[in-house]
Amino acid sequence: MMGVRELPLVFVIFLSTFVTAVFGQCTYRDQCSCSLSDGSIIDLSTLGNQDQTPAFPDSFATDGYFYSYNPCYSFIEGSCMNAAACQISGDQSIQYQIGDATSVSYSYDGTNVHALYSSTDSQGLTRNVDVTLVCDQSGQPPYFSPQGEVSSLSYAFSLTTKCACPNGCGAGPPPTNPPTNPTNPPGPPGPSGPSESDDSGISTGTILCIAVLAIAVVYLVAGTVFTMGVRKSKGKEAIPNVSFWTSLPGLIKDGFKFTFRKIRPGYSSVK
Repeated sequence: MMGVRELPLVFVIFLSTFVTAVFGQCTYRDQCSCSLSDGSIIDLSTLGNQDQTPAFPDSFATDGYFYSYNPCYSFIEGSCMNAAACQISGDQSIQYQIGDATSVSYSYDGTNVHALYSSTDSQGLTRNVDVTLVCDQSGQPPYFSPQGEVSSLSYAFSLTTKCACPNGCGAGPPPTNPPTNPTNPPGPPGPSGPSESDDSGISTGTILCIAVLAIAVVYLVAGTVFTMGVRKSKGKEAIPNVSFWTSLPGLIKDGFKFTFRKIRPGYSSVK
């Protein structure tokens, strides 16, 4: 059974998960871009071709197939229509659409943003593509690398480019085939969309804030009852793991000191 001593560690782990869930995301703006929690933009619109051809055509992967990819705008290649990603057989006679241009959504793993696509064929099989966007501030030409089918009907690509860096590329023209009333919208509307002040319900961030507050209250109340009832502690000693909490401000101060030294080399103290 978990002891009271382990509760602060559990609380810190939960808080870290909460912060990642709320702030560690790239919010959908349109087919070409998403916004990070600090307001910076990942915009792929200058990378994609607008003439129905893929910007990154027929790249060979180790699974024996070729793959074509076009960020932001759709392309046509063989039987792949309005595609973002297409798989081509080794002899290049057969094409399989593995990602629709209008299906894109975005995620953020703490290091890289991912562009996610899916496509369902006439037999009801759904294929999924995860494109890892790797930031390259050197300004070198974009480098596309398909890993191929990493598990059944799931495919992985990587795209190394300055456009994967926050605010690395400016906005290009809007897609010519924006989604119309999608069944499952890939994310909340961007800045030009409807206001979020309507009565659509409690947001995920609000729910997580309530959950964190509730856990903190339960932790403090249950811990205090335990220390007073079992250990007969009184005063501030009744607070569970009081030494940890009293040292926390100093740890935070040390963290700020370390951060400021990295940002401002001449920094020496926190007033």
